[in-house]
Amino acid sequence: MQKYLTFDCYFTLLDESSLYDKVAEIGEKLGVDGKSARERFVTYQEDRSNMHPYLDYDLLTRNNLINLDFKFGLEHKFEKYYVEVMEAHRNLKPYPEVIDTLEKFIALRYKLIMMSNSSWSIIPENVKALEVPFDVWTAEDVHAYKPDLHFFKQVEDHYGFNEQNHIHIAQGYMSDMEPAGAMDWPTVWVNRYHDKATGLYKPTYEVSKLDEILPILK
Repeated sequence: MQKYLTFDCYFTLLDESSLYDKVAEIGEKLGVDGKSARERFVTYQEDRSNMHPYLDYDLLTRNNLINLDFKFGLEHKFEKYYVEVMEAHRNLKPYPEVIDTLEKFIALRYKLIMMSNSSWSIIPENVKALEVPFDVWTAEDVHAYKPDLHFFKQVEDHYGFNEQNHIHIAQGYMSDMEPAGAMDWPTVWVNRYHDKATGLYKPTYEVSKLDEILPILK
């Protein structure tokens, strides 16, 4: 029986903090509060109303920077750093334990599948940083962003997941844990930052780092 592990990418496998640090750095260059710029960038990125109708992630990012210009009363200042922000997203690095743990998952004969709210203008470099083979599904492929169940149903239908052959692994509670729970998928919440669950769904397992999953799978 083929066994599958599905993953979120950002903050699960790759540390996205450097992207937000770049936005804060740009804000400081432009003479505005970097922390506020970072927070507003994250808020816009996480607001699902900014993604309907579906927008590719690169356009969503440009709109996010345009929104920062509007919020800070600037004209084409943040937006002109679009290329640098996109490059920062391509250059994210994995958490220290990730590559070794992924190699061990493969040794246990799991097929690794990435489900990312990203686009094909970014994700190839992100996958390359992980150094192991993945099947990759992005929001661009299914024209939906998690937590939209359409994303989850498309992937499930393609592979034929069931409770015996599949576990979903992610850091995002609202984006991944809750919809995976609605799909009746077994889940592992990689709660790196010790967040409180914001909904009623209780993940099947909860860990603080990826390598803590290994005893669960053996």
